[in-house]
Amino acid sequence: MPSSILVTGATGRLGQLVTRRLIYSGDRVRVLTRRPDEAKRLFSGAVDIAQGDFGDRSSLMTALNGVERVFLLSPISANLGAHQTALIDAAVDAGVRHIVKISGSTWTIEHSDRSTAGAQHRKVEAHLAARGLSHAIIRPNAWMQVSLAPVIAAALAGRDLPGRYAGAAVSFININDIADVAARVLHSGLNVSEPLVLTGAKAFTTSDIAGLVSAILRRPVGIDTQAVAVSPGHDDAFAAQAVREFGALIAEGLAAPVTDTVERMLGRRPVSLRHVLEQALMPSKRNAETG
Repeated sequence: MPSSILVTGATGRLGQLVTRRLIYSGDRVRVLTRRPDEAKRLFSGAVDIAQGDFGDRSSLMTALNGVERVFLLSPISANLGAHQTALIDAAVDAGVRHIVKISGSTWTIEHSDRSTAGAQHRKVEAHLAARGLSHAIIRPNAWMQVSLAPVIAAALAGRDLPGRYAGAAVSFININDIADVAARVLHSGLNVSEPLVLTGAKAFTTSDIAGLVSAILRRPVGIDTQAVAVSPGHDDAFAAQAVREFGALIAEGLAAPVTDTVERMLGRRPVSLRHVLEQALMPSKRNAETG
């Protein structure tokens, strides 16, 4: 019989990808959401929808009823630690067998004295280990699609790229690689003793990225050291502070190390940064050639 899996964060960018992979694998999927109409729009009748909230113990227990495995994902917020530990406790009481948690980047957790988000994730990881439940912790490095957004926007607008991270290299991870690993671990119920640290196959500086963009667009692309790279907006002050802290830690070179986790887990190399840039920029190139 297919596994019954509860997905939290299913209407978000990563949660959607994981949910669709689980559906494709034949798993029985239930999603915990405060936005049932959005979940219906995204997944139609392919999932069971449980309306609820991390802060509502009753709704958690209802959502966890009959569930074997849980995908634990929630937005960066001051409540992240309290919300995720509440779900872990409810999962233990409901008889859940396995949890897969999307955590923070290793460099935020190892420097949690300088990362408010890292401190929250570190607390949850420790709580999950203490509860003794079979689990896997996934620690993605800097997310490619988020980190490259201002770079792609500048290139499409014909501007030089914003200088970022004080020239430090970053081994960006593609969101599809994160989703593939998460779905694989959820589907198999794999218990992993050490966190799965996901990175790309190579670390890139802004200068490296400018070289790739130049080659793709076939025009010189420089770096504007005065430009400010605009990160996705955060109404929540905690999240905005967390993003600023990410940038400071990355600028120290802490996001440069490369792991082989994606290749070990999936039997293939991580999606390349060049591939993502080509997907984003080639339409502009084709329009320029035919216009």
